[in-house]
Amino acid sequence: MSNPLHTRHQPQWVLSESLDFLSWLPAKSLLRFRCICKTWKAMISEPYFIRQHLSRIDTKSNSSYSLLVKEISICRSIGCGEIFKCSTPSTELDFPLLDPLYEFYFIDIIGSCNGLVCLLLDFITTTIMLWNPCTRESKVLPQPPIENLPKFFGFGYDSTTDDYKVIVGSFPPTSGYEYVVVAFTLKSGSWRKLHSLNQNVRVVGHGCFVNETLHWVLTSERDEEGRVTAYKLVSFNLAEEKFHEIASPYSIDARNLTRVGNFRNSLALYCQPFSFIGSFCFRMWVMKEYGVEKSWTEVMKIPSEILPRHCCHCLKPLCISEDGVLLIEVFSDLDDSGFLMLYNPKENTFKDVTKNCVSKTITYVETLVSP
Repeated sequence: MSNPLHTRHQPQWVLSESLDFLSWLPAKSLLRFRCICKTWKAMISEPYFIRQHLSRIDTKSNSSYSLLVKEISICRSIGCGEIFKCSTPSTELDFPLLDPLYEFYFIDIIGSCNGLVCLLLDFITTTIMLWNPCTRESKVLPQPPIENLPKFFGFGYDSTTDDYKVIVGSFPPTSGYEYVVVAFTLKSGSWRKLHSLNQNVRVVGHGCFVNETLHWVLTSERDEEGRVTAYKLVSFNLAEEKFHEIASPYSIDARNLTRVGNFRNSLALYCQPFSFIGSFCFRMWVMKEYGVEKSWTEVMKIPSEILPRHCCHCLKPLCISEDGVLLIEVFSDLDDSGFLMLYNPKENTFKDVTKNCVSKTITYVETLVSP
């Protein structure tokens, strides 16, 4: 006897082996196939099919990733696999039409997850948008219920609820006001205040999403004059909605610029001195087994004498090829601009692969997930 619940949640045509091969195809091909007939359009638009397609993306392969490059006035998409071939054909993306009040130059990228990119359209009004660059679908979120200017943001996926969450936190300059963190869930379409926070952690900036958890590097100690003397690494799990401290592979002090990143779906730390006078190194650690302190491994060390002179700014590794070539975003705080470079550790050489000035970059996968 057939199971009616099974039939209802998994349409019969999804179970057909003759059509199952479609879920292995690239998202752009599937978008074109939706025009073939109503049956294919309905099938490709089904949540079950979209989840199946997402599950079959090889997240360990560079060819599965695209690089979203935000320039001064446009956004471009570049295949990560093509960059390592020293071929950088790019596609100008159709950015959603927005209210003229939102100046494109000031739009910031909060993060990406499963093909969705989270953008901060306006900092003062805390206007946030979710955008799928592949399907060109977008959704501007209602403004979060916070009274003070936002201090930190995060975006990611919670598998326990099969939902996407945007996190916004704010705290006032004085301790006499309330510390507020709010969460937007895509299924509910609304914000809610988080009451289960286990500590008053004043993080700043954009959280890095790894293992369904957001991560920040934050101030942990100050001297009597208020100068930062040490930092620590903290996490915020999207399911339990609590902050935790994570052991770092070294003592993070104020003499180094330390940032957290997602590198091949692993948590990474990037460290370089604030001062570029004299000899210094750019160093990179990866937590190969999430949550295991002993799994921190130094995977990259670039001495200053190897770096081109114009590289002495903020370095952000984006991805790495199978033969160890590293794609790095080099960003200057002086003129708010950046560029992309390939670093070959075997030959100790750099190659500039930037055609235009870069303001923000992020890796993403092309999916059918709707915002």
